[in-house]
Amino acid sequence: MEILSEINDKLKTFNARIAHVHTETFLEPELGPSINEMDIDYKLKKTITEYGIERLYKYQYEAYRKIKNKENIMIISGTGTGKTEAFLIPILDLALRGERSVLIYPTKALARDQLTRVYKLAGELELNIGIFDGDTPEKERERLYRNPPHILITNPDMIHLGLALSNRFRFLLRTADHFIFDEVHVYEGVLGAHIRNLADRIKEFKNDIHIVASSATIGATKYLFGELFGVEGEIIEGTRRRKGIALHGLIDSGNSSRWTLAAYLAAVLVKKGLKVLVFTDSQQMTELVAKIADRFRVNLEVHRAGLNAEERIKVEEKLRNGELDGVVATPTLELGIDIGSIDAVIMAENPPSYTKYIQRAGRAGRRNNAGLIFTILGDDPIDSYYLRHPEEFFNRKIQPLTFDPTNMEVIKIHALAYLAEKYRIRLDNLPPLWKKAYEILNIEGKAKIIGSNVLAVSETKKYLASTSLRSVGPIVRIYEDKKKIGERELPAALHDLYPNAVYLISKKTYIIEELDIDRLIAKARKVNSELSYYTKPLYSMDLLEFNKKDEREVYGEKVEYGEMKLLMRVEGYVTYDVYSKGKGGRNEYFYENPISFTYDTKGLLIYHPLIDDFTLIDHMEAYHATEHVLISAARVAAGASLTDLGGISYPSGHVVIYDSSIGGSGVAKLLFERLDQAYEVALDIVKNCNCEDGCPNCVYSPYCGNNNKYLSRKKSLRLIDGLIRGSIKGGSKDREGSPIA
Repeated sequence: MEILSEINDKLKTFNARIAHVHTETFLEPELGPSINEMDIDYKLKKTITEYGIERLYKYQYEAYRKIKNKENIMIISGTGTGKTEAFLIPILDLALRGERSVLIYPTKALARDQLTRVYKLAGELELNIGIFDGDTPEKERERLYRNPPHILITNPDMIHLGLALSNRFRFLLRTADHFIFDEVHVYEGVLGAHIRNLADRIKEFKNDIHIVASSATIGATKYLFGELFGVEGEIIEGTRRRKGIALHGLIDSGNSSRWTLAAYLAAVLVKKGLKVLVFTDSQQMTELVAKIADRFRVNLEVHRAGLNAEERIKVEEKLRNGELDGVVATPTLELGIDIGSIDAVIMAENPPSYTKYIQRAGRAGRRNNAGLIFTILGDDPIDSYYLRHPEEFFNRKIQPLTFDPTNMEVIKIHALAYLAEKYRIRLDNLPPLWKKAYEILNIEGKAKIIGSNVLAVSETKKYLASTSLRSVGPIVRIYEDKKKIGERELPAALHDLYPNAVYLISKKTYIIEELDIDRLIAKARKVNSELSYYTKPLYSMDLLEFNKKDEREVYGEKVEYGEMKLLMRVEGYVTYDVYSKGKGGRNEYFYENPISFTYDTKGLLIYHPLIDDFTLIDHMEAYHATEHVLISAARVAAGASLTDLGGISYPSGHVVIYDSSIGGSGVAKLLFERLDQAYEVALDIVKNCNCEDGCPNCVYSPYCGNNNKYLSRKKSLRLIDGLIRGSIKGGSKDREGSPIA
C-alpha cells in the first residue's frame, strides 16, 4: 500500500523502519435465519428491519434462543460483527413480554454511550428504558423506583454501593429477570475479583440467576464463566475477526525513543488528514508523548485515568466532533466509547496482552476504509523477540482472563458491603472465604462476631464509603497548594510520587515535593519551564512472609506459589534524558529517610541451584538477570504486562515473582502454571542477544529498582540453558543475602 511506503521513508529520519506488515481481512460469520422467519414480536420485527437487520448470523440466532430459554451464556465475536445485537434483540423481545433486564457496562461513560444504541434498536416500541449511575438526577431515580424499567443500564460501581446502601435500589436490581455483562474482557486482575464477589452479592450465593456475558476479545471457557460469575454457562462464538480490512505494521524503532517516534508518526499521519489515536500503558508516558507531539505542531490531547471525568468527557466530545487531530490515551479508550471514526492507531509500546492489542486495533478503520495499526517495538526483550519472530506476534492465542477470586482484600470489601445491607448475617450460611473475611474484619474492628452471627458496627459503613471497585490499595491524593489535581493507588503511587519525582498531568509538569504515606497525600509544585529529564525511583523489595499454597517442579527445581507479605522501600531516584532511549540513568540521588510500605499479595518462589564455580557477585548477576528475563517472558507465556508482575532475587538462588496488585491478580498463578514455557522464551531472549553481557534487548528492565545493576546475560544463559538441558540440578535451601529488586 502506497501510504505504508511513504511512512517507511519518513521513519528513516529516525533510523526506524516498518519491519513487518500483516494484512487482516474480514471473515463474515455464517448466516442464520431471516428476521421474518423468527418467532419475534411483530413490532420488534418492524423495528429491527428498519434498523437495517434483515437476517441474523447463526451465532446471533443461537444466542437468541438460549437467552429466551434463560440459559447462561458468554457471546464472543469480533469488533463490528453484531455482538451487541446478539443480546439486545432477545432482551427487547423479552421486554415486550414483561420481563426486565439489567445491562451492566464496565464504566459509566460506556453505559451512557450504549444508551443511545439501545434507543436506536428499540425504535418506537414504547419500552421503559433507563440509566442509573452516580450522575442520574434524583427526579429520574424516583421515576425508575416507581416504575422499574424493562431495561436498566448501569455499572458495577453503582451496583456495589446501591446494594449496600439503598433498599429501593436493591428491589430494582434483584427483581430483574436477566443480567447482561458486556465488555467482560475488562474484568481482569483486581476488577475481575470484584466482579465475582459482586455477582455473589447480586444472587446472594444462590444459583437461580440468568447471566449473559459478552466480549469481542476474550479467551473464554466454561471454567472461566464459572470463576467469574459463580454459575455454569456456555460459550457462543461468532467470528474472532473484526469487520473490515486492517493493515498492521510492526515498527523497529532503531535507536530512537519510542515516545518521540510515536509522536512523530502521529504528526506524519495527521498531516495526511488522518485522525489518530495513540495508546501507551503509562499515565506519565501518555503525558510525555502529548508534550513531544506539540513540538511537531500537532494537537494531541490526553485521555487517561487519574484525570477528572469532566476532562475526559470533554476530550471525547472534541475528538468525536473533529476538533482534535488525535488523542494520546491509556487503556481508557480501549472500550467502545463513541469517539467518531479513527483512521489510525499507534501503539507506542507493545500492549500488555494480545487481547488488549486486538481491542486497541479495533478502534481503527471505521469509515469503510482500511484501518492502519502501528506498533512500535523498541529494545526490550520481548519486542526484540517479536522482531525476530514477527509471525508469532499475530498468531498468538487470546489468553483467558487472569484474576484471583480468592483475593482476600477484595472479599473483605464485599463482605462489608453485604453486612451494610443485612446488618446481621449468619456465618454458617456463607462460603469459607467469606467467613474468613468476617473473622479478619472482626479483628480490625469493622464488624463484630457474636456467636454464629456477624453484626455491622459504626465502622462498617464508614470504611465502605472509602472503598472502590477499581482498586484495593489506599489512594494517595495529589495536591498543588490546596487544590487536588490527581490521585494514585498504592503501591503504584510509590513508583510515581516519590520526593523530587517529575510528574505530568494534562501536559503540565510538576515536581513532587513531599509524599506523606500516613496521611496519603502528595504535594506537587508546578514547573513552568521545559525539563530535559524525567525520573524513575530507586527502590528495594524484600519478602517478609510466605505462606505456601501450591508446589511443583520445573526443570528439576522446586517452585512454590502462595501468599506473600512484601516490604517496598523507595531509597532515591534516578534521572533520564527525555529524548534518549533510557538505557541508563544520568544521575542517582538517595534520600536520608527512605519511604517504606508493606503489603500482601501472591506470587511464586523459585529455588534455583547454586553454580559451583560462581562467586557471590556471579550469583547475584545470574539470578537478578533471570528474574528480569522471566518477567519479560511472562508477557508471552501468561499474557502479563511488565507492570502486572514484580520480582526480587537473592544471591542464595531464590527468585520471587509476585502480583503487583495488593491481594493478588491471578497473573502470578498463571505464570506458576506456565513457568516451563516462560523459561523457554527466556532462553531464546538471552541466547539470541548480541550484546556483550546485558542490555535493554535482553536483561535490562525499565522497572528495575536498582537502575539495572548486577546483571549478566551470559551467567543467566548458563543457568537457564543448564536447567533446561538438565546439566544443572538441585535447588537452593535457605533464603539469604541482600535482596535485589
